[in-house]
Amino acid sequence: MAKKKSKSRKQQPSMGLIIGVAVVLVALLIGAQQWWNHRQFQNSIRAASYYEQFPTEGTRIGRADAPVQVVEYFDFQCPHCQTASDRIVKPLIEQYVAEGSVAFTYRFFPILGPESVLAAQGAYCAMDMGMFGPYQDYLFAKKGLGNRGTYSRNNLIAYAREVGLDANAFAECLESDRAVQYVRAAHDQAVRLGLIGTPTFFVNGQPVSLSSWEDMFRVVEQALAAAGR
Repeated sequence: MAKKKSKSRKQQPSMGLIIGVAVVLVALLIGAQQWWNHRQFQNSIRAASYYEQFPTEGTRIGRADAPVQVVEYFDFQCPHCQTASDRIVKPLIEQYVAEGSVAFTYRFFPILGPESVLAAQGAYCAMDMGMFGPYQDYLFAKKGLGNRGTYSRNNLIAYAREVGLDANAFAECLESDRAVQYVRAAHDQAVRLGLIGTPTFFVNGQPVSLSSWEDMFRVVEQALAAAGR
């Protein structure tokens, strides 16, 4: 009698193998998250130590008696402000503020929605706790747009913790009357000046019209020359 051919069975992965793979994947994800958190923490430490070299007061970075005073009215959710942070503000700080010839001051003008207001309040709290420089730097690096949660209350508190602030004290400040009133007063001041958009720059009290980012450095150089520097 002819033997029946046995049907080949497709071997299914065992439950133990599936669980083992899942455990490895979870471990890799946890490791990646820990690496990312460590990297962010190290970046925040570097940012904090970077700003320690400058005299600061409130939202001003640089000497109070610097011959050229640059002011920017800004919104954290404004994409042009985010670009200006890299293309104008950081080079100004590295080149001019570092040598003492320029002081740079941020002014809050939150006009792009509730997260703009909340981010400004968070930056106020960081200022109140002596860490405005690294915190604003951290917020700009997030490049949040469109009130999509980047600058939510919980995220702002998490960012505060990551730059080394006391998260509980920061959370208590974030929506306090003093934070709300400070940001509202800054906004109202910008409105009284007739400002309608961000970023808006002033050099020694005069508004600067920018057709390119390089125009700011030309205006600063002219102000320095006028001051005999």
